[in-house]
Amino acid sequence: MQVGLDTFTIRELELDPFATLTFLREHGLEGAQFGGVRSLSPTLDPGALQEVRQEADRLGLYTHVSVPTCNPHLVGGSLEDHYAEFVRQIEAAAACGWHELHSSLGGGPERYEHPVRWTQHLADSAAFIRRLGPVLRHHGSRVNLETHGDTTTFELVRLIEDVGPAIAGICLDTANVLCHAEDPVAAARRAAPYTHLTHLKDGILYFSENGYVRQGKAPGQGCLDWERILPVLGEYQPQLPLSIEDHKWLFEFAIFDPWWLSLHPDLTCEELAQVVKLVWQCERRIAAGELPDPAEYEAIPYLDQMEERLHFGRDYLIGVLERRGLR
Repeated sequence: MQVGLDTFTIRELELDPFATLTFLREHGLEGAQFGGVRSLSPTLDPGALQEVRQEADRLGLYTHVSVPTCNPHLVGGSLEDHYAEFVRQIEAAAACGWHELHSSLGGGPERYEHPVRWTQHLADSAAFIRRLGPVLRHHGSRVNLETHGDTTTFELVRLIEDVGPAIAGICLDTANVLCHAEDPVAAARRAAPYTHLTHLKDGILYFSENGYVRQGKAPGQGCLDWERILPVLGEYQPQLPLSIEDHKWLFEFAIFDPWWLSLHPDLTCEELAQVVKLVWQCERRIAAGELPDPAEYEAIPYLDQMEERLHFGRDYLIGVLERRGLR
């Protein structure tokens, strides 16, 4: 298992693809999950895309790319145009050897605010992926849906088993599962058989008036149990790329609201209790001074701490992997 980053982590540096690859080497990282294919070449120029892939290969770095959303309800224009664009990006990526493709169904609010029920989003997204099936199978490619604050691991597993794991998988964001009060270890166990890409992030939790707040942290600086999570993932995918996605921001999750709970029918009392325990443990650590005050820490600009956080997460993850015999 190799440790790299998702390029969103270093977005404030505004690096081009080649400068990004140089940054990876200089900072002891082993690969990158890039953004959309068109972020590497706005015209999907085959030569330009191949240059990026070849330079990454020369440097011994893994690379992956993203494709648009699979959710028809979030398409701005014609669904037929979106489908045609999706096919073009699958083909362009496959020509460069990028077959494990990152995507998502939403960004979080859609589950709660969209006029169409979330269950319909899931059904229609599955239908869209099935329609892409012949193209994906022809190129040996797979769309890996992120736990993006929108979809639970329960829902993703059902969707993948419905459309088929040959064409759909999971990009597991390890801390975003907390958006739905999923225990990170239990969520990793559910997702592991279908996980082919990752966004590794950590977080701390503290109670709020409506539930709890998650503050983003680098891997090893929060409450996730990496000594249990990484072996679970490695059991199914020994070569799984581990891409750190780090950022700040505070997110609140309204677990005290009956309406919020009603939108999470898979959530069990046992799993919710485990997450509440994590919140309680974090609050004790904050009170004891073992964790910095969340408001004071959040006030520091991310860019001021970016490299320190990135280096800490890199070293911490490599240490866990080595202790667990995963590299």
